[in-house]
Amino acid sequence: MSGVQAQTRYHCRDGNGNTFVLSRPCPEGSRTTAAVAGPAPAQYSSPRYDSYSPARSSPETPDHHQYLSARCRALDENIRGAYGRGIKADVVEGMRREYRRDCREEEQDAYSRLSAERRHRDKQRREDEKSAQVAAQASREQQERHAQQCAESRRILTNKRARTDLTDGEKNDLRRFEEAFLERCKR
Repeated sequence: MSGVQAQTRYHCRDGNGNTFVLSRPCPEGSRTTAAVAGPAPAQYSSPRYDSYSPARSSPETPDHHQYLSARCRALDENIRGAYGRGIKADVVEGMRREYRRDCREEEQDAYSRLSAERRHRDKQRREDEKSAQVAAQASREQQERHAQQCAESRRILTNKRARTDLTDGEKNDLRRFEEAFLERCKR
């Protein structure tokens, strides 16, 4: 052979649902899910090939995965990345059957939980936006009332200042009113 060696690859699953591929039979305590004979692909000829390494997840993990058990999550990730790792179609189909058998209800529950969480977040966001709008409207109304009160106080001050017949008591009242006006309407 021209440098290509035949090799059997054992696809194993441990008790936690993690899957891995070895060049020797699966260790005790794990289950062999497939044994594939053929030339060793370049990716399996590295020294890491005989070491345990959990299956790599594909770059875009679905949002509902956070609600799946570790076993179903690992199985789904292995199915989604199987062809990229050179796993044969019959092995992938076996993994799909196992996923449908063992994880279908769990996946439906995960989608339901994700959907409920999104609805809750959307509802919360809408409520927050509405609260902010109500608070902004209340603030605008308060500012308008304040402006109207200051305008009315300014009108009263202008009228009282225009009078020339104020008694000493009225002049004191006018001075206190001006001070209160300045304090309240500094702008």
